[in-house]
Amino acid sequence: MNFRRALTYTFLAVFCLTSLTFAGDGRFRPGDQTIAEIAATNGNFNTLVAALICTDLLGAVSDPGAELTVFAPTDSAFADAGLNPGNVCTTFSESDLATILLYHVVGERRPSPSVINGRNKSITMLAGGSIRPEGRRSLTLLDNLDREVNITMPDILASNGIVHVVDGVLLPFVP
Repeated sequence: MNFRRALTYTFLAVFCLTSLTFAGDGRFRPGDQTIAEIAATNGNFNTLVAALICTDLLGAVSDPGAELTVFAPTDSAFADAGLNPGNVCTTFSESDLATILLYHVVGERRPSPSVINGRNKSITMLAGGSIRPEGRRSLTLLDNLDREVNITMPDILASNGIVHVVDGVLLPFVP
C-alpha cells in the first residue's frame, strides 16, 4: 500500500472514530441545566455551592454562555479535608478559596476521553497549574502536589459545560 493511500485510510479512521465518540451517540451533547443548577439541585455538592457563593464564583458556573469543565468534589470529599458548608468560607481567605475552586475548572468542555487519554498529559486549570491522569485510561488524576483524586462519575453534561464528580479536593498549593 502506498503512503498516500495509508494516510487517507488513517484520516478516515480517525474521522469516523471521532464522529462516533463525540457526536454519533449524542453522548457529549449539552444538557439542559447549567453547572450551577446541577450542583445546587444534586444534594451532594452543598459545600461546593457554599464555597462558590462566598467567593462570588457561582455566577461563573451559572453563565449560559460559558464552556467549562468542572471537577466537582462531593460533600464527602470536602469532609475528608475537614470542610463543610459551615466552615468552608472561613477556613481559607477568599482569595485562596477562589484559587482552590478555580483549580477545579478548565476553560473548555473536556469529556472524559480527553481527560484520561494518557500518562503525564497535563490539563491546565483556570487557576494556573495543572492536573494530569495517572495513566492511560485511568480515572485517577494527580494534582500539583501529586495527590490522587478519582473521577467517580464522569461526563455529567450541562448546558454550559461538563461536570466530572471527584472524590477529593484538588489542591494547587499546600494550604
